[in-house]
Amino acid sequence: MIEGLVSVLILAFLTLIFGLIKDLLIVIIPQIILILVVIYLLVRVRVKISKAEKEKLRTKIDELEAKIGTIGTKKE
Repeated sequence: MIEGLVSVLILAFLTLIFGLIKDLLIVIIPQIILILVVIYLLVRVRVKISKAEKEKLRTKIDELEAKIGTIGTKKE
């Protein structure tokens, strides 16, 4: 999903540059809106990915703590 959003962002920038060169307002305004929306979506996706990774690490730590606890009780 991130790769798709990045490619849309690149195409939007290229079209915006073309619109600025040709001085076409009908192209410039939608491209600016598109760029802002794509940047917003990229930030949201990145935040969700980092939260998921953080939760995954937290569950791994809990599993390891449980294993260490069981090993500690067996040796006593």
